[in-house]
Amino acid sequence: MTARSSSSGPFPARSVLVRRGTIGDFDAPGPRPPLVPDGILHWAKWGLLPISSIMRVATHEPVISLTYDDGPDPAETPELLDVLAARGVRATFFVLSDRVTAHPGIVRRMLVEGHDVQLHGDDHTDMTTVPAPEAVRRLRRAKAAVEAVTGHRIRSFRPTYGAVNLATFLGVRALGMDVVIWSAWAEDWFDVPAQQIADRAVQALHPGAVVLLHDTNDPVPTPAGPTRPTVSRAEVADRLLDGVSASGFRTLPLSQMLDRYPPVRSLTFRRPRLRNIAALPQRLGSVSRAMNSSTR
Repeated sequence: MTARSSSSGPFPARSVLVRRGTIGDFDAPGPRPPLVPDGILHWAKWGLLPISSIMRVATHEPVISLTYDDGPDPAETPELLDVLAARGVRATFFVLSDRVTAHPGIVRRMLVEGHDVQLHGDDHTDMTTVPAPEAVRRLRRAKAAVEAVTGHRIRSFRPTYGAVNLATFLGVRALGMDVVIWSAWAEDWFDVPAQQIADRAVQALHPGAVVLLHDTNDPVPTPAGPTRPTVSRAEVADRLLDGVSASGFRTLPLSQMLDRYPPVRSLTFRRPRLRNIAALPQRLGSVSRAMNSSTR
């Protein structure tokens, strides 16, 4: 497939809407299942696109996007940026506004070196555990804080843990952001050798992949208690890029990949439990009021 040639509203006319199962498991070896047209989704496409998330792009070309969550981290991100610069690779960073405010120089370096900077949240709270109006207010403040440093409009949001409910999802859309998930990951939150993480990512590569990675070593909850990975994110990137090159893939920042190829979208928000459905209109009304209120 080639670059998009027409659009309808905020969604490209050639957007591909698929069921979540069509994306495949995030760690499954490529290639992935074919993007088979779905009759029901075809007829409902224009009604569902506004509540769908970007998962990957539709192409047969060996192109991928490396995306990094949770930074900037003063210990890990600069060394990672050194590797990316040495390899001539540009990536996409989904940042936390609290860390952007604390380390604005790292974010400015990302931009100078040609990387995308988009929003991951204010901190790493799972926003499905927060009332939707509060979640939207927090994301609005986070977006403004990141834009104050980057000097450009933030257009993409990746929810922490990939988790978002419908009310918050609609709030994110009202803030002018598209929701981006991923189609491949390296499970790099486990404390394992860099080569093992890189190999896991390489085996999951497929044309049009959006690859989830991290540029921090934050503690990870485990049954035995929080565990902090010790792997070097720069070393992971170096080994991963060896594998990307050996596999014949090339990388693009997410914004450029979306400019060139049709986005593949799916419904990823957490459905309300049956007992909560009756309250959904009231919750959506609260989100609307939060959108119209002044920042607190």
